[in-house]
Amino acid sequence: MAVFKQQKVEDLYIVADELGSVSGGELFDFLAQKESLSEEEATRFIKQILEGVNYLHTRKIAHFDLKPENIMLLDKEIAVPHIKLIDFGLAHKIEDGVEFKNIFGTPEFVAPEIVNYEPLGLAVDMWSIGVITYILLSGASPFLGENKQETLSNISAVNYEFDEEFFSHTSDLAKDFIRKLLVKDTRKRLTIQEALSHPWITPKDKNQVLVRKKSIINLENLRKQYIRRRWKLSYSVVSLCNHLSRSLKKKVLNEEKIVMRNCASDVEDDTEGRQRIRTRRRSSVS
Repeated sequence: MAVFKQQKVEDLYIVADELGSVSGGELFDFLAQKESLSEEEATRFIKQILEGVNYLHTRKIAHFDLKPENIMLLDKEIAVPHIKLIDFGLAHKIEDGVEFKNIFGTPEFVAPEIVNYEPLGLAVDMWSIGVITYILLSGASPFLGENKQETLSNISAVNYEFDEEFFSHTSDLAKDFIRKLLVKDTRKRLTIQEALSHPWITPKDKNQVLVRKKSIINLENLRKQYIRRRWKLSYSVVSLCNHLSRSLKKKVLNEEKIVMRNCASDVEDDTEGRQRIRTRRRSSVS
């Protein structure tokens, strides 16, 4: 997992990566291209995510925007690539006794406390990890609705299930890990340390090790989900570019109109000035 450093700049904490650029692409892209994937292999990546978040949480920093697009590989050419968390634009230092509320993040991955505009803390990241794990194991998104409002409603009601179509080969250990993260009460949700100690991440006996090896990820559906996400993201980028282009054209046209009005005004002022001069000259002659 990439190592992060912490700097204090005008009382704001900036999380910066020390390891340079990313060359391995997105984690989900890498996994979608694999022929097969066991839960044991999947937990190696989930554990890296947890270790990165643990580094942040021990410093009381919440990422607040954990999602597949923000989980990158440093180098995908090695057997188990190292993961790097990116995009700390929403990251926030959680201070004791200071209430922090906001409505932000990607709807699919936000916690109920964001939807309900309640005080936010490190537990928001743990919910997002639960959603990411659910998607990684099944290819399905637990709370995604037909529209944004339905998605947020599902999140607020914690309305999800382990559909047999997607989770027929998923272990009970994995489901238990997700269940303990997708908990509405932040006090009962797994902390980062508890998640790292969960038997799905850190097996306690040989049976748990064997369960992870035998359980297989639904890669076919993961590929479909990844393609859908990439299409949706591309559509959003194109829409944003079109919006910015229209806004820029509108701004340029408005500026041109202002310039033309100013020019017209200057011409009028100049004409009026010349007329006044002529009038004074006639008065002087007479």
